This record gives sequence, C-alpha cells and structure tokens, in this order.
Amino acid sequence: MPDRLPLVLVCDDTPAKRYVIVSWLRRSGYRIIETDTAAEARRILAERTIDLAVLDVHLPDGSGLDITRDLRHDPERAGIPVVHVSAVAMETLDRVAGLDSGADAYLVDPIDPEELLSTIRTLLRSSGARRSAEELAGRMSRLNRAAVRLNLASTIARLAEGVARAAAEVLDEPAVAVLLDDEVAHRAAAAPGGTVDLSGTLDVGSAREVLLGLSEPATVHSQEGALADLVPPAGAAHWRVHPITVGGERLGLVAVAAALDGYENGDDLVIERLGQLASVALDNVRTLEREHRTALLLQRSLLPATLPVVPRAALAARYRASERHAEVGGDFFDAFDVDGSLFIAIGDVQGHSLEAAVVMAQLRYSLRAYAYDGYGPAEIMSRIDDVLVRNVPGVIATSCIGMIDPDRRWVRFVSAGHPPMIRTRAGEATLLAQKGVLLGLGSTHLEHVEELVPGDRLLLVTDGLVERRTRTIDECLAEVASFMEAASASDTQTVADLVLDAFGASDDDVALLVVDLDPAADA
Repeated sequence: MPDRLPLVLVCDDTPAKRYVIVSWLRRSGYRIIETDTAAEARRILAERTIDLAVLDVHLPDGSGLDITRDLRHDPERAGIPVVHVSAVAMETLDRVAGLDSGADAYLVDPIDPEELLSTIRTLLRSSGARRSAEELAGRMSRLNRAAVRLNLASTIARLAEGVARAAAEVLDEPAVAVLLDDEVAHRAAAAPGGTVDLSGTLDVGSAREVLLGLSEPATVHSQEGALADLVPPAGAAHWRVHPITVGGERLGLVAVAAALDGYENGDDLVIERLGQLASVALDNVRTLEREHRTALLLQRSLLPATLPVVPRAALAARYRASERHAEVGGDFFDAFDVDGSLFIAIGDVQGHSLEAAVVMAQLRYSLRAYAYDGYGPAEIMSRIDDVLVRNVPGVIATSCIGMIDPDRRWVRFVSAGHPPMIRTRAGEATLLAQKGVLLGLGSTHLEHVEELVPGDRLLLVTDGLVERRTRTIDECLAEVASFMEAASASDTQTVADLVLDAFGASDDDVALLVVDLDPAADA
C-alpha cells in the first residue's frame, strides 16, 4: 500500500491570502484543492478524501466554524484535522470559539509560514497515527472474528481455506495459505470480497523443503525462487510471506499481496497474529486427525475382518465412519454360518464414544455366542437385551438379526427399533417392516418369518444411511428402495458400493450388509 502525498483543502475568500498559503503548502510537497466559498468547501469535503482543511473563519456564504462543526458530527469525516485562519476574528474569544467548534488549531494574521507548516505537519502526524491505530484496531477486530472460523475448521484443507480468507478480509488484498499434513500440502487462495480458490494439494516433501528456508517474514517476487512453487503468480507481483510454525516445526505459510515499497509494519503485525492463530488451530487439527485415525483403526478392528463364503448366497458389507473427529461409533454388522444356517445382523449403539464401541463389541460377540448355542433370532435379541441392561444400564441400541435356513427358502428375523430390511425380488423392492422395541429396555422381542425365492436380495442398513435433517426416515427409506430396484441387475459387491456412494454422505456412521440368495439359481 504505497504512501500518497497529503491532500489539503484551502478555503479563503481573499485571493492574495489564499495564493500565499497555497504557495507555501505546494513548495512543501502537499497536494492542494482551493476554493473561496463555504458551499464549495462542503462539496469537496463530501466528495474527496481530504487529509487536512485550512478554513477561513469568515466566508461570504458561511463560516469556517459551521463547516468544522458539521465535520465533527459526521462519523466518516470527524477525524479530518482543521486549521482556522482569520484576519478579522483575532481576539481570545474568537480563538476560543474556533477551538470549541472543533478546530485543531487557530492562526491569525499575520500568519508566519513556519508556524503554519509546523502546525500542519504536527496535525498530520497525529491524524495519521490515530488513523493507523484505528485501522489496526479494525483489522484486529476482524481478525478475532476470523479466529472463530479457524478454530471450527475440521480438516487441514478447510483450515488453509480459512487462513487465506481471513488474510484477504483483514488486509483487503489477495492472500494465499499453505498448510502441511503428514501426506500432502494443502493450498488455498482468497481475494477480497470472499472469493476462495481451493488450489488443491502439493507435494509435501517439496513444500517442507521450501518452508525450511523460510525463517522469517520476507517479501518475495511471485515468479522467483523456491517459494514460487508454493505461492501462485496470479494476482500480485510480490507477496509478503510469513511462516507458520507448530512446536518449532515450519508447517505452513500465509502470503499477502504487497508492493515492495509500501508494505506497512502494521500489516506485518496483523499477519504475524494470524500466523499465531493458524499455528494453534493447525496443531489442534493435526492432533484431532491423529486421534481420528486411531479411533477409526480401533473401530474397524471390532468389525468382522472378512465375511463368510457360504453355499447358495453371496455377501457384501460396507462401513463408512462419520467425519466427527476422534469419535468411535457403535455401528456394526455381522454374518456367519451355524450348521448351514446363515445368520445376518446389523446394529447401532447410541452415541459416539469409546464406550459405544466397547458396547458394540460386547453385543456382537454375545450375538455370535448365543447363535452358536443354538438360539434363534428372537431368543438372541432378548438375551443381548439382558446383557445391555445388566452391564451398561441406560445405554440404548438398535439391531436387526436374521437367520436364513440352509435351503435359502425362508428367513426368520427380529428387529429392535432398527430400520427395516429391504428385500428386492424381480426388480421390485419391499420393506420388511418390523419396528420392535429398542434394546436396553428389557423388553420382549417378537420374531417374523418371510419366504424367500432364488435371486432375492436383502439389504440391511444402519440409520446413518437413511436419516437426514431435512427429510423423514420413511422418505429416505423409500428412496433407497427405489435405488435398489434400479440397481437390481448389479452384482453383490457392485450394489454395495453403489448404495454407499449414493447415500453414505452422512454426519453419522454408516454400515450396510447385502445378501444375495442363491444367485447361481437366479442366473
């Protein structure tokens, strides 16, 4: 932001006096606008950015005192310094009246040129300092508001976007942010007014090497040196670049467009503060992402590693964790063979916590144990309900358990408050609705039986697949059923992928199990 010469308004109705004042100011390097009427002075002050006004007290169509009072009541122009000059109103009371009207100085004829110029220099220094302080305070206020968004970023890519946007908003210049995670470097660019370009990812090794050479803020040409690989050339010829450090390690940068001869120290202070905020936010996000990966590994370790290969049936399962960081969910699925009968199960323990995952594992292992002991779906559901009530009272879960006979001609199933199975037969989908009572209440669970024919397909899902904030669960179930009809010609693995891709974008965990019965006979 290059400095400009101050613009001074001189309003005096005496041509000779105005000529002398203007000459003194021009020789001292100021830009001048001159006039001889109050009306014209008001127009200039309203339309131009004036740094200081020299006003005659007595004008043919008004008073410099009135102009000053109006300025002081205008929030946008109240800070303009005003010097009153007069060859008539020279008494002490006149000076008091001028200063009381809001003038910063009052000079009377004969005016000494050195006194006038010294007064103007002092007022401009004071005004500039005040204006800089106000601008800095405004930028810091905007920066503090932006800090809230930075702390809400859930991924490093989103944080890079937030840092670039904050820099562009605060300094009203194009900005770029680059942040590193363990695998890639994320880059985002922003322009004043809110336009953000997520420029994608960069090679993390190359980016890390460049950042190692960035020990302090620097002004760089956008097409010169190693930094050109990180900071795109579009938008500015030069960038002021600040490193972002976490725990002594340089893990990013924020760059703001700058002119080599006009970058202000106050801007450095703002970007340095932004870099500190980004450092804290980046450290938090990195920690959360590590915890999330650990939680996800734990969660997947509690699910079946493989599905069984059984006669006259094909199975596929899918699981997608929620985007909630470091939260382990309670969704599960299972399928296993007991003396030729195929048991299929799906369930969801309420909440996202380590406890939910532990309870999920207890229910799944208990379910298998009771099935191997020879119990049917209804007895199994009642017994795992008792396990839940005894071991973790107050925790609620849902589940659907099915048992398909060795000949694949019927399925016995029971649902405890879980979304219904969807059966697709000859291209037509049907909800095998049986809501039942939630697990954890110690209730009785009733069993249903449905006949099966070769080629039937069963889909079991958790509620993350069919719950949306803006739609009812019945509407979502109907949409999934229609989708299953359209995908009835797809094979087992393909349809599992298609369902997850179409409906798996959820705030909750998603688990699904697809069972194709006697697919060879259907072929």
